[in-house]
Amino acid sequence: MASHVVSVIVVTPSGPKRNLHCWSELPLDLMRLVFERLGFADFQRAKSVCPSWRSASRLSKPNNQVPWLFLIPKDENYGLLFNPEEKDKFYKTQDLGNDFGESSCVATYKSWLLMVTYTEEVCLYNPYILDLLTRERINLPSFESCYGLISPVLWIDEKTKDYLVIGMLDEENMVSIKKEDNSWKPITQLSLSSIEDCFSMIYKDHKLYCLNYYKLTIFDFSGHVPLQVFKISVRRCIERAVGGTTRIPGNIPCKRYYWACYKNNVVVTVDGDVLIVNSMRKEMSYIWNFKIYKMGSSKGSKWVEVVSLGDEVILLELGITVLAKDIEGIKRNSIYFNGSDSVNPYDENDIFIFNLDTKKVEQPHKFVCSSVLCSNARWFLPSFKRE
Repeated sequence: MASHVVSVIVVTPSGPKRNLHCWSELPLDLMRLVFERLGFADFQRAKSVCPSWRSASRLSKPNNQVPWLFLIPKDENYGLLFNPEEKDKFYKTQDLGNDFGESSCVATYKSWLLMVTYTEEVCLYNPYILDLLTRERINLPSFESCYGLISPVLWIDEKTKDYLVIGMLDEENMVSIKKEDNSWKPITQLSLSSIEDCFSMIYKDHKLYCLNYYKLTIFDFSGHVPLQVFKISVRRCIERAVGGTTRIPGNIPCKRYYWACYKNNVVVTVDGDVLIVNSMRKEMSYIWNFKIYKMGSSKGSKWVEVVSLGDEVILLELGITVLAKDIEGIKRNSIYFNGSDSVNPYDENDIFIFNLDTKKVEQPHKFVCSSVLCSNARWFLPSFKRE
């Protein structure tokens, strides 16, 4: 707790009788306020103080605004979890399935992962949803595709286990699957011009945000049929270089002799503002450049460039921001992102933090990857269950 420190002063008359158990007799509402501001490590320590504190912890959850790092060791069936609040320490999540080491993580939602294994001989993809902390698994129907699931998004209700997975099978066809579905369903209600070449999607508050090279389109999925509710041109704030012969969704080769990785991501802030985040890096270089554009409220400024996030942090692959003020373990005015979504395969494990104040990139997990060969890595926001 960086700024809100709770102090309890007990005044007792002089003499042999003193209240030696005052900390265990704190009001429940006060203890809940304390617990809900604690990170994971301090939460675990605090609930061990006494029985009354443990009881209060069951009514609270540790702060989950701090992104954790998740790594998949190559050809292993366990995962490694790194909590930035605890430096030089990581946790091992065991028994995640015999196929876990062969799977790729393509999307996350809280502690849930959307995992996919691939059978090359028949171009068959076998997806499943996995809770990283409880090891609960939901198998999804297999599907055939030449490209896999492009720009997938995942949402799940942790109480009812209702879920929704949306992705592109190719440049024109969007599919989804829900808990009650037996197979992947094409989403035919959405216009082709709105989803064609979509390379960045996020799903938040029952709204799907689809970004392609020409427009950002928002669809409402709260009803039985998805409806288009908004669209806006993005031509002035999308990086798209000309030249090259290879095209990867969201990555455009530069027209010089070297290659450059260009990415464009849509992000929704804590307050609901919509951002487009451009990232660029030359091949074989760890120098990244970012530009952030915010959708303007006035007609004269559809998009305005943003130079600072203030007390917020962008979790790029999740497509959201979180508050970082007075929270230990998270760097304000920064972008947390995955370097593997690029044309450079040599750094497929790399996870970065880009500081917008210093314009420099940090690698927070070197002590882990120096000893473990990993095939996949991602930032995620853990969802802690009450005990």
